[in-house]
Amino acid sequence: MTRNFAYDPQLAFRHFARLNAEYGPYTYVWPKASQSTLIKPDPTESVHPNGFSVPPVQHLDSVLRRLVSIKEEATVVIPQWTNISSYATAIRACFEYQVLLSSDTRDTTPTPWAMLTCHFLH
Repeated sequence: MTRNFAYDPQLAFRHFARLNAEYGPYTYVWPKASQSTLIKPDPTESVHPNGFSVPPVQHLDSVLRRLVSIKEEATVVIPQWTNISSYATAIRACFEYQVLLSSDTRDTTPTPWAMLTCHFLH
């Protein structure tokens, strides 16, 4: 069972390495302030855009509208707030999604912490 916890985008970055290995390689991160610490430029990689996005709640609708209308692969982390319109939009439009679990090693009984990764493929 999941509950509506506070949305803390920084928690998503704890899962970046695993998600990058599974769905990457990511070519950009949004917000840009996190990009330089997570992605090292590799000139041998193709330039196929593949993003990792952790948008603030107030930008969720516009980010999701953009992803639905362009030809770009992306992983978007959203709050699992089932009562907001962007949640339903993301679930319907994405290829697949998964609930992120706590990555805190001190947590002996991990519970879903109300964040989803939605993978968009185009």
